[in-house]
Amino acid sequence: MRFVQLGGSDARLIELTVRADERGSFTRTWCVKTFADAGIAFQPVQGNSSVTRLRGSVRGMHFQRAPKPDAKIVRCTAGLIHDVIVDIRPDSPTRGEVYACELGPSTARMLYIPAGFAHGFQTLTDNVTVEYLMGIDYAEELSDGFRHDDPMFAISWPQAVTVLSAKDASWPPMAARNLW
Repeated sequence: MRFVQLGGSDARLIELTVRADERGSFTRTWCVKTFADAGIAFQPVQGNSSVTRLRGSVRGMHFQRAPKPDAKIVRCTAGLIHDVIVDIRPDSPTRGEVYACELGPSTARMLYIPAGFAHGFQTLTDNVTVEYLMGIDYAEELSDGFRHDDPMFAISWPQAVTVLSAKDASWPPMAARNLW
């Protein structure tokens, strides 16, 4: 694995090493020692998977509020996504910065998202599967988000939005909240 810092943040794009032969391929996607050696103290406590049927769909921007902000590792195992994270930590020098990358099986990459970042993605193909390793248990009462088109962040999505959940469409702007 090769860890690439995103801007000045502590988020990391993780380039995976794919070993291929006549049978197919093998890729390590998690190793506590490798992550620790890269300065990432992350211990998965939960694994999740999402399946999104239609190209252009947006999921996000989601985060878990304090006192239990959630770090995660995201990997797209089928299809292709435009993955976006935003640093929303109050005391961070990269607060408000937006980072984006493409993830899919052919890119051989995953994304480490530190606690205190919002996360979302747009599907660039039909039938997308995204796998998540979570660093803290889900707390429904702390689950939060902001709209994908919040003017405070001006996220650039590569395609027209085709599907958005009612919940994701109803998030209030960050500027109007006590979180910012």
